[in-house]
Amino acid sequence: MADKKPKNNLSQQDNSTESVPQAANELSQLREILFGQTNRDFRADLSALESRVDNNFTKLNQHLDQQFTEIRKLIDLQITELSSQLKSSDNSHNNVQEQLQNTTDKLQSELEIAEASAKNDNNALEAHVIKELESLDSLFSKRHQELLEKLQQVTSELSENKTDRKTLANLLSTMATNLTTDN
Repeated sequence: MADKKPKNNLSQQDNSTESVPQAANELSQLREILFGQTNRDFRADLSALESRVDNNFTKLNQHLDQQFTEIRKLIDLQITELSSQLKSSDNSHNNVQEQLQNTTDKLQSELEIAEASAKNDNNALEAHVIKELESLDSLFSKRHQELLEKLQQVTSELSENKTDRKTLANLLSTMATNLTTDN
């Protein structure tokens, strides 16, 4: 029996060392079963995306190069045109300056007229607004006074007649409604 124990220990050690690679192999197979197709799909998608990005980047570079070339041509053309225009504007500078001075004088005159007109309109509008405000203030004061007199009258009537609470509530509600609609 003593001989069997050491053999069992050795065979258990051999089984455990063999089981480690076997477990790793089984784990690899399990990973392949669970994630293999997804991993391959992911890599394929990533490769396709990388290819599309490279193609788009190449196309974009070509497009930018073409645009830069077109812009350079356009700038050169515009510089040539501007040089030509500058030469012709140097020749007509004096005439333009006189026309600008005449236009400036005319606009200055029109501006002064418009300013005077606006000031008169503003004064008339201000006077009208003040008049309307005074009218509204007078009307408000008159209505306020009438309501105070009515309230005094009702108060004296209530004192004399000793009106019940329900009638008093209806009266005050009516007065509140009148005040609200007057404002």
